Amino acid sequence: MTFTKKVDDASVIVDLTVTKLADVMQYCKPKEQFVLVKKFGLWDGKEVPLQQIGNEFGMTRERIRQIENQALMRFRRLIINNDKYLKVIEVAKDMLHAHGGLMSRDKLISLIVDTKVTEFNGQELKIVLLSDFDITPLTRNRILENCFYIDPLHEKIISDIATYVHDYFINQANPEQNIYEFIDHVKNEYETKHPNIGYLSNNEFYVNLFDVITEISVFDGFIGSGKSAKVNPKTIKAKILYVFSVINKPMHYQEMTNKIIEFFPGKAVKISTVHNEMVKSRDIFVNIGLGIYAPKSRGFIGGVVKEILVRVMKKLDRAAPIKEITQRVLKQKMVSPNTILLNLHKYKELFKKNEQGYYYLAKGVK
Repeated sequence: MTFTKKVDDASVIVDLTVTKLADVMQYCKPKEQFVLVKKFGLWDGKEVPLQQIGNEFGMTRERIRQIENQALMRFRRLIINNDKYLKVIEVAKDMLHAHGGLMSRDKLISLIVDTKVTEFNGQELKIVLLSDFDITPLTRNRILENCFYIDPLHEKIISDIATYVHDYFINQANPEQNIYEFIDHVKNEYETKHPNIGYLSNNEFYVNLFDVITEISVFDGFIGSGKSAKVNPKTIKAKILYVFSVINKPMHYQEMTNKIIEFFPGKAVKISTVHNEMVKSRDIFVNIGLGIYAPKSRGFIGGVVKEILVRVMKKLDRAAPIKEITQRVLKQKMVSPNTILLNLHKYKELFKKNEQGYYYLAKGVK
């Protein structure tokens, strides 16, 4: 990739209504172009770390960062007066304001792309947003992922709160908390200290901040350590248990697979994987019909129809009509009522019938 134009960028106005972002970059120096293309993945969508770019140039990471900053400054001067650029920035600022003043980089860019207010793709938008003074980037560090924020928020208060939350769940190992109860807890800690920062009274600021704190997960109304299955169910078993907690009914393994994909989008799940997990985890899940499973924790015990009939009739401890027995069996295993009746007739040494047509358990059956 070579560029021959050498123009004083201070005297250039780039019309972004007819010019693509890549065309603007031709006014940057060759090294600046290379660093921007690599750093922001403009060619292939793959972002390259500064250290790796430095290795290609035989330069230090810090020197590459300086070149990146020079390129962004030049880029800013080239497009600062363009309506197309300004429109994107205004949309971004409005979104940040509406979402508590802070958002993860990827979430903000995704929302802008969804509005279709610009033809810039996600990688290009990263450069556009970084070139504005009103939107401040917070670069990924030990505690925080990449995000953007606006005034009056500032890096110190964001880092202080993030460090507090990280320490609370990771270093102090506190259990998962209801997210809004925990937000109130954090608010009490910081809101009064910084009364001039209105965003600290906004629940959405905290929700978005929690989203970018490393090793912290938020799920289903709870916040906690990313190692907790309750807020970060990673295994298929944990996801199955979560689905059962939301949908309180027995489920076929195919339906379970569909629900896992619905509740945990972004990762393919095979039907066979879900089925195998439910089969092998016999201490947790019980087969109550053809491919239909339920959690034992909900009172489902399982077994063949004969075994369930024995348990049901032991618990009844009296003769009962076929309708009542059937209803009780169907709560534990989803089978045809005819199958229940056939078992009552087949195992006459276990089940007896009185003159009223009621069934009872034979004496001595264990």
